[in-house]
Amino acid sequence: MDEVFSIKNGSIKAFEAAYHHWSGRIYLFILRQCNSEAIAEDVVQQVFVRLWEKREHLSVDFSLSTQLFRMSRTIFIDELRKTAQSRKYQEYQQGKEAFTEDTLEHKEALKIVYSAIEQMPPVRKRIFLMSRMEHLTYGQIAERLSISPKTVENHIALALRYLRGFTPLLIVVQIL
Repeated sequence: MDEVFSIKNGSIKAFEAAYHHWSGRIYLFILRQCNSEAIAEDVVQQVFVRLWEKREHLSVDFSLSTQLFRMSRTIFIDELRKTAQSRKYQEYQQGKEAFTEDTLEHKEALKIVYSAIEQMPPVRKRIFLMSRMEHLTYGQIAERLSISPKTVENHIALALRYLRGFTPLLIVVQIL
C-alpha cells in the first residue's frame, strides 16, 4: 500500500519502480490472452500512462497489482473492441466497393438482357415477361392468353435459348 500512496502523491521513483516490477508481468498476462506482442506492448504502455495520468484517483484500499491488472484487463478489452470495430469497418468498406462494382456490372448486363428481350417476337416476349417478371406459372399464363401450357413452355424455352446466345448473360438470365 506504500507504493500506491507514493505514486498517488506523485513520486516518480515509486512509479519507475512499479513500472520495472510490473511491466513484464502485465506484458506476459496480456500476451497469454491474445498471442500478439504488439497488443501486449501497447497495453503495457497504456496501463502505465493511465496509471500516471490518473494517479490521484488510485485507491489505497487495493494493492497496486490489483489496480494495474484491472487497468490492463480493461485496456485490453478496449483494444479488442477497437480491433473488432476496425475489422468490421474494413469489411464494410470492401463489401461496399464490391457491391458498387457488382451493381454496375449487373446494370450493364441487365441493359443487354432487356435489349435482347425487346428484340423477341411480341408473343414470346409477353410470355417470357409474364413468367420472369410477374412470376406467373405456365398454367396461369396459358389461362390468361388462352393458349396451352405446352405452348407457354415452348415459348419460354425458345426465349431462354435466344438469351443464352448472349454469352455474358447466362448468369443474369438465371436471376430473371
